[in-house]
Amino acid sequence: MNQQDTSENTISHPKPENMLERLNQVDTTIFSLEQVTDEVKGKYAWVFILTMPIVAILLMVFTLLGTFITGHFIASFILTAILLFILGKIVDQFEQKFRYQARIEVMRRIYETEEDYGLIPHFKDFLPPKYRHLCQSLKKHNYQYVNQYIAALTLLQEKLDPEKFTRNWYIRYPELAPEETTEKTIKDTGLDYNEK
Repeated sequence: MNQQDTSENTISHPKPENMLERLNQVDTTIFSLEQVTDEVKGKYAWVFILTMPIVAILLMVFTLLGTFITGHFIASFILTAILLFILGKIVDQFEQKFRYQARIEVMRRIYETEEDYGLIPHFKDFLPPKYRHLCQSLKKHNYQYVNQYIAALTLLQEKLDPEKFTRNWYIRYPELAPEETTEKTIKDTGLDYNEK
């Protein structure tokens, strides 16, 4: 028996109903990077909302002012556009900081959702193969695949057949199954856990 088998035997596994309840209770909107970014911006949100209108007004005002002072419309427009481009880059760097903080917050929320026992990896048999890497990453406590995580949760919440999951869970953990369920599952599948 290897070390992984030993650690699995020491963990008390929940009933499949508990896992299904946990899955269905997760609100996927709490992982939305856009929404969390807005939350993180807090009192600075107005800066980013008004950026485009202010840039358009400044471009017009400074171009007209430069044209009035120098008499060169095109040169004034180009110089103003360059200055506003630099200002835009500074604002973008400021916004990148909030996006990074939002990503860290979403990863923390995924960690809290997964808990120590995990959630999504236990449903891997019901996910398409493209989510295999996500399941492996979650087992290693790597929570960076936010979009895939949201997609996997949504897919499971909408398409998962609870009866199939329950049968699969009892096959994997026969000690949790009611006695009649275990005997029926063994007969249906031809699996006998007492055989070597």
